[in-house]
Amino acid sequence: MFSVFFNARGVISVTRVPEGRTVTAQFYVRKCLRKTLAKLRKDVGKKKMRHQLLHHDNARPHTASLTKIFLKSRKVKLFPHPPYSPDLSPCDFYLFWKMKDLLRGKHYKSATEAEAAVRGALRRLSINGFSAVFDDWLSRCEKCIKYKGDYFE
Repeated sequence: MFSVFFNARGVISVTRVPEGRTVTAQFYVRKCLRKTLAKLRKDVGKKKMRHQLLHHDNARPHTASLTKIFLKSRKVKLFPHPPYSPDLSPCDFYLFWKMKDLLRGKHYKSATEAEAAVRGALRRLSINGFSAVFDDWLSRCEKCIKYKGDYFE
């Protein structure tokens, strides 16, 4: 399992979750968010960090008090995610599907080999950036508002 953060330009960070490890709020903050925010700050600069929005779904590690406190202490603004809305998560409607297509039918001898394949697939996806994904995401958000949370095609 991997934690992947990306923006319109491409992948920001990838963290492999050790086999058998449960992703807790503590793991999410210490291993995923800290690394991601440090890389993002390096990429966009300190001034532009205050204009960045973080979007993640409502998984327990994302909504835990520890995570909220950490993000607040770093002045990170969250883009809200409505409950039960996988159609509004770029990972669900784009990234997971693309990764499955790129990795389908392949077998790996070790976790290290699998991680190299995942990172390679993410690099291929990042070549053109993810700007179209975020355009689609905004369109989906607008539809969700228009249809007041009802399902739409």
